[in-house]
Amino acid sequence: MLGKLIKYDLKATAKVFLLLHIVYFIICLASRFLFMDRLDFNGDKDLLLAQIIVFSSAMLILFVLVNSGTWLLFTVRFYRNLFSKEGYLTWTLPASGVQHLWAKIISGWILYAVDVIVLSAGIVLLVTGQNVTDAYAAVAAEVTAEFGMPISTFGIYMFVLSFLSGICAVISSYFCVAAGQLFPSHRVIGAVAVYFITSACVQVLTMLILAASGHFSSDYFAGVTAGEGRSVVGYLFEGLWGSILLMFAIAAVQYAVMHFIMKKKINLI
Repeated sequence: MLGKLIKYDLKATAKVFLLLHIVYFIICLASRFLFMDRLDFNGDKDLLLAQIIVFSSAMLILFVLVNSGTWLLFTVRFYRNLFSKEGYLTWTLPASGVQHLWAKIISGWILYAVDVIVLSAGIVLLVTGQNVTDAYAAVAAEVTAEFGMPISTFGIYMFVLSFLSGICAVISSYFCVAAGQLFPSHRVIGAVAVYFITSACVQVLTMLILAASGHFSSDYFAGVTAGEGRSVVGYLFEGLWGSILLMFAIAAVQYAVMHFIMKKKINLI
């Protein structure tokens, strides 16, 4: 039954998801051949910088919109399928609350993972033109020294981090929706409030843990700035990995709370 639920969820969101990412990839493809391949890295530096800033800002907005669209797809699906009027039909299916929950988590993570893959593929498409790779080759040694690793390795790390954190993002989103439905008259406001409270708690806990581990101490940071075997990116990654581990711990707690809500506190419209 779990497999059927996952398949049904993916089928219900497939059209919008595919359309959103096909449009994104077409824009990336057009941007590569109409803009990126036409950049002259040997020309006027001020003009080049202005072009790159404007283009990068526009693409960043596009990335955020596509990622947010994916998030809305699986989050709204979770709410409508389990907690709205549609839930009266959903809960009559021969499936337990745990199966419904895991079907939503798995299908949401699949959408999130494919979103990360497509977004990453679009970025790779944009920056692999001959003129861009030739320009980067001239500064590759300096960038590698500053980052403490090749830029390709840095990109792989970021991809893996985004991929793994997707499960936490899905669970956190569902937790906010599930907690919000405990306030029948203010479901959306309740979900938004839970989201901001949870995010604030994660930030505070992360800062406290990093501070307790000496991550922000002047001696630790001096080792980075003095080049004592520590790169700036390595310094940032240490904090980022700690934050990811904390996110997984919080996601486990959120899952337990969701399980309880869906077993004992279902409140349909």
